[in-house]
Amino acid sequence: MPELPEVESLRLYLMSRELVGRTITDVDADWPGVENTEDGRGGLSHLPGRRIEGFSRTGKNLIVGLDRGVLWLHMGMTGKLAVMNPGDEPLRFTRVTFYLDDERRVELDDPRRWAGVRFEESATDVLDGLGPDALDDSLTEDAFVRRVKRRRSPVKSVLMDQSVLAGVGNIYADEALHRAGIHPGRRADRISQKRLVQLHTAIRVSLMQALSYIVDHPDELGRPYVVDAYDDRMRLQRKKGSTCPDCSAPLRTQKFGGRTSYFCPQCQS
Repeated sequence: MPELPEVESLRLYLMSRELVGRTITDVDADWPGVENTEDGRGGLSHLPGRRIEGFSRTGKNLIVGLDRGVLWLHMGMTGKLAVMNPGDEPLRFTRVTFYLDDERRVELDDPRRWAGVRFEESATDVLDGLGPDALDDSLTEDAFVRRVKRRRSPVKSVLMDQSVLAGVGNIYADEALHRAGIHPGRRADRISQKRLVQLHTAIRVSLMQALSYIVDHPDELGRPYVVDAYDDRMRLQRKKGSTCPDCSAPLRTQKFGGRTSYFCPQCQS
């Protein structure tokens, strides 16, 4: 699931654990896709000895700035990060472990093995082709309308296209479309400018409210609990028998781009 709010909550969590200035001493990555190759691009063998200088995010992509190069992380569908103290038991589905010079470690826990980890010389190597971040101030109402209006695809598919805007996936696209009263199957180029402006606002509200919920509801160790499609960060309860929070009509489902959309047949047109 992790979309923009979940990944931003991870960035805030990592910042709060005072990792900036720490040095990576070793990496354990016995997992397809993140082997410690020797070329330094896509592998992690060059990480030991590099100092963490900051954490940034674009869309669903978490970037760890290093004194030389960057570490890119993508949580896939079920990934999460945890800062562990010496003596803590490893997480159940730890796939990659980054050891630090203060004896702590950062574990990437991912039951489905769909997360991604890669070392690159610069952030542009991993962010090339992405649209503007969905919460970036540069994505003004006019800029959003221009980017969406020129697409002929269903608006749900357009919102999930990371080259249009980065950070919105299946769940928050549904949330925003419901807030804006727009059917997910409407062709993007046939939606009025007024309604697209409303959708722009709905996206920001949906993302910010979700982020606030996650930050306010950490797990028992203070870590953001980010893998759950059924808690109160969402207005639409994504399960059989769910009803519209506004009119109580039964929600319907339909697939767009292989992903299941939940929507209200009465409130969204």
